[in-house]
Amino acid sequence: MKTQDSLNERLIDNLWDNVYWFARMLIASDKYGGVGADSKTMMELATAITLGLEHTKSEKNEQIAIDILQTTLKDILTKRWQNTKKINAVTELIYDLTKRLLSRNDFEVLALTCEKVIVPTNLALEAIPNDDRVFAESIAHALLENKGEQGLGTIINIWDDIGSYGSMKAERVQIVQCFNAIKEHLETINISQIDKDIILTSFCQEFERRVGQKRKGRAGRGVENVTSFILTYYNIKASHTPEHFTAGLEIDRWIRNKEGWYIGISCKRTLRERWKQAYTTDIDSLNRHKIKELWHVLTFDRDLSDDKLTEMGSHRAIVYLPDNSPRYENASKHKGMSKYVRPLTSFIKDLHKEVL
Repeated sequence: MKTQDSLNERLIDNLWDNVYWFARMLIASDKYGGVGADSKTMMELATAITLGLEHTKSEKNEQIAIDILQTTLKDILTKRWQNTKKINAVTELIYDLTKRLLSRNDFEVLALTCEKVIVPTNLALEAIPNDDRVFAESIAHALLENKGEQGLGTIINIWDDIGSYGSMKAERVQIVQCFNAIKEHLETINISQIDKDIILTSFCQEFERRVGQKRKGRAGRGVENVTSFILTYYNIKASHTPEHFTAGLEIDRWIRNKEGWYIGISCKRTLRERWKQAYTTDIDSLNRHKIKELWHVLTFDRDLSDDKLTEMGSHRAIVYLPDNSPRYENASKHKGMSKYVRPLTSFIKDLHKEVL
């Protein structure tokens, strides 16, 4: 118990714990303007502080040295953002930083944070794709080249998995490289192992927080991308949503056919729970906006009951299912459902008939 208490005290009172808090403050965009994203200024700040520490090390009055360093910090940040909308946030950042910069050692921590944590993380994030599509496209292209429309279902099923895996693999490469670089630098300075652990874990925690934000942005674009890729591959031009059409349809892309009517296109594994609200749009509304049909390419059929398919079909939905899908095989033999439940391999052929 005494050993654990001792460790807790060393963690709480450790000046290197500010590596994490300085990084959070410099990156915080809502409160402090996110100035840490400017790698050039962060390097300028780190260099100025390092030089300031060197030139003031002979100063007997430490407070004078601290005042010089605080003025340097203020001048660099204020000069960079004085004529921008961020200046008020930057002023608040400077004020809050100076409350933590009470010794020469605190400035040493800030310099290391800027140079060895924030800037490397900025560069690492730039190297991680903003879009999962970059990883999925090559495999998707190969599938269509070799299997044609038989590969559509496979593409829809694996698109998100391949994209997510590829992006997270890129994240892993970057964090390992950055971690190793920081670790090697820490071996060159005279600090304890617990100090090194605090710095390394601060980097990992901040890296994961920032890369997690980027991950959320990628996730929101994944569903649209597979539909866009398929249409682009087959030279089918997508158009904007019909003007003034505000119904909450879960449609990824729209095409305009030869008669000037719109067809909504959506490629997904399965219908979402709110399918009825999304797909049962008033027919008069569809007519007013010249929407001919809503086409849904689905690769998972277990949640598609006859009642659900009939409900969708009555609201101008055309459902494409894998050719070997039990639900499609059953619907294809039904006099009514066979009109709006079609095999996946006819999807592109049907689209070409509409636009060519």
